[in-house]
Amino acid sequence: MDKELEKARKIFLSDDLDEETLADNEAKLAEWEEVIRENQSFSAWQDHDISKRIVEKLKESYKEFGLRLATNRGLTEAERQSLWTKQDACLFLIDLIDKDAKGVLQRVDEEIKRAINVT
Repeated sequence: MDKELEKARKIFLSDDLDEETLADNEAKLAEWEEVIRENQSFSAWQDHDISKRIVEKLKESYKEFGLRLATNRGLTEAERQSLWTKQDACLFLIDLIDKDAKGVLQRVDEEIKRAINVT
């Protein structure tokens, strides 16, 4: 991906561009660089064994809370609310950790390649 970004920099920041086009191109390059940097870091964090274990534990907890809700009819309203809140928290964290960082990186890479091929 870095190779394509370097090609894009050379093309999009050439000396023969007017000021407005150059400013637009600089903004787009900065956007791509930020998305790449964020998602590469996020992807490395997701791939770590500890992150994978956290996701598995969250999934187990989510199921456990659901089973308690489904099988224990004697729960008070406060207890049910507490279990639903815990399930919501599990889902929030699972969604956060399981973000498709690699997919985002692939889409940005394809966008850069298309932009290079158009010029």
